[in-house]
Amino acid sequence: MLTKKEVEKIAELARLGISEEEKGKFAEDLSLVLGYVNKLSEVNVEKVEPMTGGTILESVIRKDDESKDIADDEMKADILNAAPDKENGYFKVPSILK
Repeated sequence: MLTKKEVEKIAELARLGISEEEKGKFAEDLSLVLGYVNKLSEVNVEKVEPMTGGTILESVIRKDDESKDIADDEMKADILNAAPDKENGYFKVPSILK
């Protein structure tokens, strides 16, 4: 079981402020979690192939179209023309700072 001192150190690393009462509770709870993790070391995985992902599905996202570059003047004009407000070749947005 974790000691209160170990819980204090974990809380300090996580930048958590915990009371004395919580230290005892966390010591119990974290000890249970660590016990479950240690239990996993008992599982025989000798014949199990390592996984690099959870699925064999391929990405459905389209490939980038390299025919146009954002630096293309025509594309810049199209993008700016779609903006509701622009000024000197830039998007004009409401100020968020006072």
